[in-house]
Amino acid sequence: MLMNEVGTMRMKQKKQWVSAVCAVVVGGSGVANAHDLICEKKVNGESVVVADDYPYTANYTFKVTNVHPTLPSILLTATDDVLSSEGFTFSPPPPVSIPVNGSLTSDFALHIGSYDECVTIAAQDGVADNHIDNTFTVTFDLGSAMCSARLTCEREEPPPVECTGPTRTLGFYKNRILTVTQCLAQGPIDLGAIGTITTLPAAEGILWGSPAMYPAGGMRSQLDRLRFLLARQTLVGICNQRLFGATPDPTSLLTDAVAALNTTQCDVISGLIDPVDAFNNGCDSLPLPPGFIPGPSTPQAAEAIAVDPTSNSGQSCSP
Repeated sequence: MLMNEVGTMRMKQKKQWVSAVCAVVVGGSGVANAHDLICEKKVNGESVVVADDYPYTANYTFKVTNVHPTLPSILLTATDDVLSSEGFTFSPPPPVSIPVNGSLTSDFALHIGSYDECVTIAAQDGVADNHIDNTFTVTFDLGSAMCSARLTCEREEPPPVECTGPTRTLGFYKNRILTVTQCLAQGPIDLGAIGTITTLPAAEGILWGSPAMYPAGGMRSQLDRLRFLLARQTLVGICNQRLFGATPDPTSLLTDAVAALNTTQCDVISGLIDPVDAFNNGCDSLPLPPGFIPGPSTPQAAEAIAVDPTSNSGQSCSP
């Protein structure tokens, strides 16, 4: 009796397992038939690449293939969660029919002017790291497919600089209210189209603001993002020059940066971000001038008073 019950239970379990497998097979078969399209994404011909020399061009390729055995498939949408905000659109534009054994390939070049710009783009996937892990998604009548490629941002080694005076970095200034106050005491700071900074909250707002997001919400345009990245490094550079007598190489670097901020030339703006950053980092190890009091590091207090003065310019990069 017990053996019969065990046998019955085993038979019942076997039937349940068979049913589950059949459901997977049927479901898998249905998915195979429904998932008529698959996608492949590469950057510079690879699934994973490293950007460590700027400006850097990431050449993305997006391939969509019809895998239905007998019928054409309709590509309804083709989007990339990060690159779409950088200007990517699939070509030819969906909806478009792909024949049996056919495929479509679309290309997009992402130009990255600096390490700072690279990590700012990387943050658009929702994770603050140095990896651009954007996902390409295609949809069709009965399903969707996704694929991705990784670009890792690495800071290039700057050439050695000849120090004319000490410098301090963005992180030093953003945490020291007294240092920024002493810089502003020497006069307004012209940041081109970003505006003229005259108050401590506005200065801290530039130092603490998000390069990716407007203070009122929404993703910054490419032009506004690049302007913000250059503006905060330029503010730091001007303070290094005012407070410590540091001189960049070339000596016109900071005035060139301000002039660039007044333009819509994204290539010029992005090309100055790393040089100004390198100036700010170059002599960071030198002691501060005798008698200069930087004040304590109070990041919470500094962030609390920060008011980002920027807004959507409504402009875009010039050709």
